[in-house]
Amino acid sequence: MKFGLLLEQAMRQDWAANYVNYKRAKDQIKAKCDVPTYKEFIENECAKVERFYVLKLEEVARQSSALKQLMVDKDDSKEHSVSTFVKASWGHTEDLRGLYDFCKLCSEGIRKSLKKYDKVLKNELQKGYFDNLKTKYVFFLYRDNLTELLQACAAFWNEPSLSGPASSADIRDSLPSTFPLASQMEDQEKGRSESQSETEGEAEAEEEEEEKDLKAAKKKKKEKSIAMSEISQEEQAEDLDNEFQRNFTKQRMSKPQWRSQLADYKTLSSLLKELAVVAGRSNAFSTITSLSMSDHPDQAYGASPEIVVDGKPFKEVDWFKLFDKEIDIVTKQTNREIARVRNALSKLRDSCEQWGKEMKDPNAEQSGVRARVMLTRLSDLEAKARLCGNDFLDLEKFVNLNYQAFEKLLKSHDRLMPATPCHQFYMAKLRNQEWIRNDFSDIFVALSDCHSLLRQDDSGKANNDVNQNFVRNTKKYWVPLEHVSSVKHLVLQHLPVFRMWTGSGDAQLVNSVYFDNRQMQLYHGRMDKTPGAIALRLRWYGTEIKTVYVERKTHLDAWTGHVSVKERFTLEESLVVPFLNGSYTVNEFADDMQRKGKKEGDIEGACKLFTQIARVIESKQLGPTVRTQYMRTAFQIPFDSTVRISLDTNLCMVREDVCGYASTITERWRRDERVPVKASEHTHFPHAVLEVKLQGDVENPPQWVHSLLHESGMTTEVFKFSKFIHGGAVLLTELVAAAPYWIDDVSIRESVNASAPTASNRTKESIIGSVSSGGQQRRAKSKEDDQSSVGFSEIGEQLIHNVAADDDDEAHPLLGKMRPNRSKASNARTDFLGRTVKRDSSGNAEEECSCCGIFSSSHQPSQTLPRKAPVRIEPKTYFANERTFLSWLQMSVTLGSISSALTVLSEDDTSHGAVMQVMSIFLTLLAGLFTVYAMYIFNVRRNAIRRREDSGLDGVALPVILSMSLVLSLVAVLLATFASEAPPP
Repeated sequence: MKFGLLLEQAMRQDWAANYVNYKRAKDQIKAKCDVPTYKEFIENECAKVERFYVLKLEEVARQSSALKQLMVDKDDSKEHSVSTFVKASWGHTEDLRGLYDFCKLCSEGIRKSLKKYDKVLKNELQKGYFDNLKTKYVFFLYRDNLTELLQACAAFWNEPSLSGPASSADIRDSLPSTFPLASQMEDQEKGRSESQSETEGEAEAEEEEEEKDLKAAKKKKKEKSIAMSEISQEEQAEDLDNEFQRNFTKQRMSKPQWRSQLADYKTLSSLLKELAVVAGRSNAFSTITSLSMSDHPDQAYGASPEIVVDGKPFKEVDWFKLFDKEIDIVTKQTNREIARVRNALSKLRDSCEQWGKEMKDPNAEQSGVRARVMLTRLSDLEAKARLCGNDFLDLEKFVNLNYQAFEKLLKSHDRLMPATPCHQFYMAKLRNQEWIRNDFSDIFVALSDCHSLLRQDDSGKANNDVNQNFVRNTKKYWVPLEHVSSVKHLVLQHLPVFRMWTGSGDAQLVNSVYFDNRQMQLYHGRMDKTPGAIALRLRWYGTEIKTVYVERKTHLDAWTGHVSVKERFTLEESLVVPFLNGSYTVNEFADDMQRKGKKEGDIEGACKLFTQIARVIESKQLGPTVRTQYMRTAFQIPFDSTVRISLDTNLCMVREDVCGYASTITERWRRDERVPVKASEHTHFPHAVLEVKLQGDVENPPQWVHSLLHESGMTTEVFKFSKFIHGGAVLLTELVAAAPYWIDDVSIRESVNASAPTASNRTKESIIGSVSSGGQQRRAKSKEDDQSSVGFSEIGEQLIHNVAADDDDEAHPLLGKMRPNRSKASNARTDFLGRTVKRDSSGNAEEECSCCGIFSSSHQPSQTLPRKAPVRIEPKTYFANERTFLSWLQMSVTLGSISSALTVLSEDDTSHGAVMQVMSIFLTLLAGLFTVYAMYIFNVRRNAIRRREDSGLDGVALPVILSMSLVLSLVAVLLATFASEAPPP
């Protein structure tokens, strides 16, 4: 196996960012970089590995010391001694094994990188340089550094009394067969075995062949580019197909068990190209047919293209039969593998339950021998659980490879044989296959249960408060879809899937309807993060609406001693409309709570929140604005909110401003899920959203959480990301004054443009939320829905029409042309690049020059909405502004002192004295200008800080002018002094 593939498969996903970047090393070699550049790259990689190694070594050493103390601690409770020791010893063993393999892979990666560099570029860098690296960085000496820890860990596993000295040979010989560090101890004693050397030789031979093929392909491509001045689009598509075929074949060869199950892409592609050569480019079918004649008689020219394969005629219809056969092969293999994994998990769960019962048995023997036995069984069960998870992830890769191969083949067919297009039909058929349509997340649920039993998770206490307030520290991350399963697998090894519903999957449908008014006050308050800014929403879970949660999220600045909080109470679905229009009073709500047997304190808090939300809805004239819909997978120990992780997939935002203001709602408070939604009224988010919610010591999260978020490379933090703000910016562009900063990310541009308010998108319709409706789909709104669609939705439609009329492109107004904003509150805003954009009374934009900020060009229409990033304002921000003001005043006092000294020292009735007096007057005026400028910029910045503007706070022009004036004045004083001291002629 090639080392690059071995590294990819063997690395720990939560440590992925700390391994040596072997792929980049090969890229540097292909680019033929010079020796100093390559040395710098190797040094940076070694330093990265060294930093992580030192940190993890200290952590593992602390774990080992704690285990030793646990063994000799006589005051520990005997009832829980075995359970406590097994948990601690297993975690320590896993970290030690990971650290050993980490150092082994990284050191081997550095050695192979240097060897490959010498071989490709005909150099001799490895000889002396690699020895210098081994003396400079200690992770190369991992075999010696980890010897003591390996022996101590082995002693934990096999010493019957869990105490007392034992030789390394005795410890190694008496280890159980399931000891996780058996291979590491063998490698530590023998180093690299002969079989490893042979494997490396085979891998190097394969790499040499790959390099030869790559060089030959590059040479051929270069000759072709020289021969042809321009490459046609067809040839570019063919090159892409060939590149995909090489990558597909490479993946197929890397997995021996896949060779007979993966789609035969090479055969299907070659047959398709042969058929295309025979068919040519003519349209084989006429748009007119006759019942009394045959379009293409058999054995006649112009019939379906035909080639000979294995001595038999092969037509296009035979190619489709072969394509269907490949689909059936993949379907059977996928179903077979899913059944095998489910069966293995069923048996594993029974074993885990039995192990858990024995661990919690209070009457069992509490001895070192039993601890060793339980630890050995735990190792075996953990290995089986990990194997099941890895098999499922491998199966997902298998499915994706086949799906990509089929899609490529269909695209190639339509490109090569345009007379018989089939891509759209077969893609619909392909998406309807069981291995694509079905949800296999129940495997993750079963795997989560197994890991939870092995961890012996203890449930917390249920929170039955009516108001159900939450105080958490939340951070949000984007997860590309290709990493969703890997993230789930990584998290469920530490936290169980939290399920409060009956079903087989790991995710639950969540709908939230956010409220706002036509001025989007709540939207702008949440975006600006002003103290006290709120968000109101109605949320329900599942496909049937029984209980609706009325929630209010309030933002508070942390420096004030408060933290943001989410408060909520519950209503029955039938009471939502009366609550919104005010017919359902707080007294009725309190009576209902009393009939349900709730506590007086809970009722009082819920009634207070009920009254506050009702007043806000009425005073601000709020109404349904945006709905968010997604499938949420939650990971949490039941009723323990110390660490809660949720992963939202299939995220969609929909316009909800069709019901009018809350006070005017009489029938529907949300869209009818059976009514089609226009493409311009909904947007699909292309990533999954990972939310990490912590309580307690949020600055020091568990190590596995830190590794997932910062070292795995599978997540990207998006500071203060909000589904409501994203949906409002994309779907209600005509009503908002600014857009969030993440809207310009390239990865979401396509999804934003798909919701552009263009003429084509306004006519496109789709069903959103049909999963939660449970009813039939229909294509037209009822009269009652049309009559209830009042409020600012009509104004929004008219504004969208105006925007689309001015913009001929398909681009979204957020990313292209945009109607000038007429909000008085947004006369001065900042765009994503940090340039200040001011709007005059007519709506035109005045953009300040980025170099000095004093020259501006008026009467130029704004191209996009200004971008807003969350700005954190604390008292020290104002104090910093005051310190800057005092610094300017200090300079003014200094200039004034110099001016006074020049006046005193100047001589009367002489030319030199006159010059000095002029300089004194000039410096006095300059000191006054410094004071005036300090007062001006102090007030400008204070107002900008209060408005929470994220840029435009720096002044460039006036400081430069004042500094130049000061320099000229001092030069003039110096010249005048020299002139006065010059001897007379």
